[in-house]
Amino acid sequence: MKHALLFPVLSMVLLMTACKREPVGPDGSSTNLQDVLKEKADPQPVPQGDPLSQEELDRTVIGVLETRNDFQWPMVDLRTLWSATLYNDHSVSIGYKPANMGNIDDIIATIDIRKAEWRAVHDALISTVLEDLNRNSRTPVTLRDILVEDDAVLPIITLRLTDKAIITRLFNLENVRYIEPLDYWPAIANDERSTSGCSPSTYAINAADVSTITPNAVLPWNFSLHNIPTAWNTVQGQGITVGVIDAGLSSAQPYVGSDFNNGDSNVGRTFTASATLGASPYTSCSHGTSMAGQAVGPRNNGGASTGVAYKSNLRFIRASEDVVLDQGSERTAVKNALTAMGNDANVRVVSMSIGTPFSYSVLSDGVNYATGNGKLVMAAAGTSFSWTSWWGVIYPAAYSNCVAVTGVKENGSKCASCHDGSQVDLTICMERTGNSSRNSLSLSPSGATPSYIGGSSSATATAAGIAALAWSAKPTATRAQILNCLTSTAQFAGAPSSSKGYGNINANAAVNAALAL
Repeated sequence: MKHALLFPVLSMVLLMTACKREPVGPDGSSTNLQDVLKEKADPQPVPQGDPLSQEELDRTVIGVLETRNDFQWPMVDLRTLWSATLYNDHSVSIGYKPANMGNIDDIIATIDIRKAEWRAVHDALISTVLEDLNRNSRTPVTLRDILVEDDAVLPIITLRLTDKAIITRLFNLENVRYIEPLDYWPAIANDERSTSGCSPSTYAINAADVSTITPNAVLPWNFSLHNIPTAWNTVQGQGITVGVIDAGLSSAQPYVGSDFNNGDSNVGRTFTASATLGASPYTSCSHGTSMAGQAVGPRNNGGASTGVAYKSNLRFIRASEDVVLDQGSERTAVKNALTAMGNDANVRVVSMSIGTPFSYSVLSDGVNYATGNGKLVMAAAGTSFSWTSWWGVIYPAAYSNCVAVTGVKENGSKCASCHDGSQVDLTICMERTGNSSRNSLSLSPSGATPSYIGGSSSATATAAGIAALAWSAKPTATRAQILNCLTSTAQFAGAPSSSKGYGNINANAAVNAALAL
């Protein structure tokens, strides 16, 4: 699915602006802007004074994060929100809806934004912004000058905006579900903007962490702790497609390429790779290779690590530079990847080992769209940022429609780089108690020798593979049923933990629960 920057209605909008044509109403008839756009009953005034400096802005945002253990843009005032648009690339995401419609989170997958009532709002918003921009501009401003993305599926427009009066006007409309600075990232965290999670472990493999299984594959040590080999006696994931949204694949690793059907995985399963960020799914970042390998890597004959659902299909989408979603372009790309997964009838499980400490509603829209289309979306609860090592579950895992997964040590404590908290749903044991460098195993960027991979990232990919096993036991099951199979048979099923949710997944028990549906 393509998300063209120039939405199909864009040409109409440009013509409308040039000719001062009024937008169409729900019945297709001409109507005035004020008939489409409705102001809130308690509008906010335009912020007074100068914008916050970067330092002041960061102090405010991080202060909210520390105080509330969460950050969403509605938690700050309009001056703070406007100030955040002045830094980085000025991208502002605008979620829209007809004024008479309530919360659309649960129905977003059923909305057709091509219909007249949605098109009318879309066109009216753009007309309003352009009229306001051109009112005091010596040089005519066109939509092409400010457009970042016009989503072809979701009710979202992303524009470059910094004018506080326009931002306030949009903020005050009942038609605007949210207006948020999409590219905000604190200056204190700039050291984590480039290659986080991309480099494979160089720690030598301990012999106690591997064993060989037929035809000549490596079994990661932690799989047995989750009864994965026992589950394999019943199912291996055949017929299920796992979607992985991550930072890219290594073109030098054939087991997520030409040898995807190697060994016992030679069952005609399918593999596709694409990108919503950049031109290619293949990058120098090894993280996506590790995640795909853990979830569905082949049970091979070459001595490489096997994946959990080794007979499942794989759809891979590159949507980030690394595991930290610190750029607006990455957040947009993840949203677009989620939409693509949602529209793929073959995809059942979506695994995302990526995230950000801050909520961005475009990510929430993407998650809601995918889950609304029946996908089980799993996301990493969070690997530590140096500046938020104290903090709980990151986004998108923190969204209610995401299954948040974190990693634990053999003794049940959280892994060295993992987050936990009340929003965690499930855990995977992926780290030796006495050595934080001895994690789970997966494919290396090249060659057959496995490499260690840890954190909530590893836990999420493993959990996604187990979900695929359970779903292959009962292909007619729903998302909710499969999730219940995982949670009702997990470690703390009877009394969920306040920091680890339902605890460690029992793959064999989950499979048996699915069979009993």
